[in-house]
Amino acid sequence: MGTKYKILIMGASYGSLLGTKLALAGHSTHLICLPAEADLINKEGAVVRMPVKGRDGLVEINSKKLPGKITAGGTAGVKPSDYDLVALA
Repeated sequence: MGTKYKILIMGASYGSLLGTKLALAGHSTHLICLPAEADLINKEGAVVRMPVKGRDGLVEINSKKLPGKITAGGTAGVKPSDYDLVALA
């Protein structure tokens, strides 16, 4: 695999989908979200269901089983300059 990036995503609703796709490619993603959401994502991972070309129905993907990593938390102590990319989702 090529370069692995560190990505900050503001928002965990659509951000979970984007973060999961990035983790699927081996990148590290940090989601900014509410404390209860962050606790759940850090404990159980982000689970998304999406269509995949050539497969029937939706495919369920758990971020805990991917080559990259998804973490979550609030805004305290987060420095956007520490990331290669910052996204608003």
